[in-house]
Amino acid sequence: MLFNPLAYIDRLTRGGFSPEQARASAEALETAFSESVATKADVGDVRHDMELLKRDLAEVEGRLKLEISQSKTDILRWVFGFNLVLIGAIFTILKFVR
Repeated sequence: MLFNPLAYIDRLTRGGFSPEQARASAEALETAFSESVATKADVGDVRHDMELLKRDLAEVEGRLKLEISQSKTDILRWVFGFNLVLIGAIFTILKFVR
């Protein structure tokens, strides 16, 4: 938002404000506008931060997929090993039963 403090001060003084009151009001408004409005640099900073965040999220997603894949492999190994031991135990029991 564009704000012309000199024109604002002139309007206030013509309306009956003292020059000091008009200047104080203009400074207060200018400060409020400058603090509440994002500049192009602010938007650029936010975009840059978002790009960094996207890269970080992609990296985390890749690591999670790798960990899940490794966990699946570990589980399959344990299941296969357990089944081998179970089959061995069954054959051993059948051998002693006969």
